[in-house]
Amino acid sequence: MNLDLPRPPLALVIATEALLGILFLVGLGAIALLPSFSANVATSLPEYADLREPLLAIAITLTLLGLIALAMVALLVHRIYSGTMLTRPSLLWVDVLVVTVGCAVVLIVTGFVVISTGQAGSPFLALVQAMACLTLIAIACITLVLRSLLRNAIAMRAELDEVV
Repeated sequence: MNLDLPRPPLALVIATEALLGILFLVGLGAIALLPSFSANVATSLPEYADLREPLLAIAITLTLLGLIALAMVALLVHRIYSGTMLTRPSLLWVDVLVVTVGCAVVLIVTGFVVISTGQAGSPFLALVQAMACLTLIAIACITLVLRSLLRNAIAMRAELDEVV
């Protein structure tokens, strides 16, 4: 691999990786705190206590998907800095990122159904959930467009390597 390719500054890569690591730790902390938080909400709103388990499962799974997305972004940042971004394995990490976002959309829709069935929601909550779904779908589409650019760059890189 040619290490003379332009790379982002090391300080920027370290700052990005550090911030992603902090977000990852915050996500782990959120997973640890979610059960006690949901128990408190269930005691303060007993009429919705039967929604505790499904909504807790959705919240934990959604947080886990966020952690997976953070890990994929961290791997891609590392690959960019190390100069190995223009290889086929990079497509796998982008694919995992797209699937993760798709699963998050499914979880938000599932949460909408659970909340609607339990008659616990409000029109504002439904609007927030709809906006979250649209935002995640837009992020998935943008990521797929960027994936196609990456695939083309990988093909051009392979062709250039054959010529050289």
